[in-house]
Amino acid sequence: MKTEGSPKAQRSAGRLAAVQAVYQMIANEQRAASVLTDFKSHPPVNGQDGEAMITPDTALLSAITQGVETRRDDVEQLIAGTQKRRSSTGDEGAYAPNEPLLHSLLLCGAYELLAHHDTDAPVIISDYLEVAHAFFDQGESKLVNGVLDNISKGVRDSE
Repeated sequence: MKTEGSPKAQRSAGRLAAVQAVYQMIANEQRAASVLTDFKSHPPVNGQDGEAMITPDTALLSAITQGVETRRDDVEQLIAGTQKRRSSTGDEGAYAPNEPLLHSLLLCGAYELLAHHDTDAPVIISDYLEVAHAFFDQGESKLVNGVLDNISKGVRDSE
């Protein structure tokens, strides 16, 4: 059973669904349109621990999923750039895109920071950190925070 939820909760659910959609794109080598069609016809039914899922903001879900597909090279470069900075400063936890769910999360977060300037960066980063906490232990969450924070500084400093 799904619940409507507040607009903020729907946007958060849209970001979670986008991570899942991009993961599916990567894992199954699918196009965004195909994955979005699958999500619309077979939406996830249960949240964590059997909780009702909040209805995701489908416009945000579509925008992020299609945006990651369209601007994948740009987003990959942003993520890679943060890793070069992290390794040059001796920062631990360099990231290699061999974990598809983590990579999907970073792709979505980086894309949204790059393209959705109408949403404050801390809001975007916070939502993706919540997704990271749901799926990973502390190390990956710190990595997500560091990568997205670095990307935010790089693409939004001129605002």
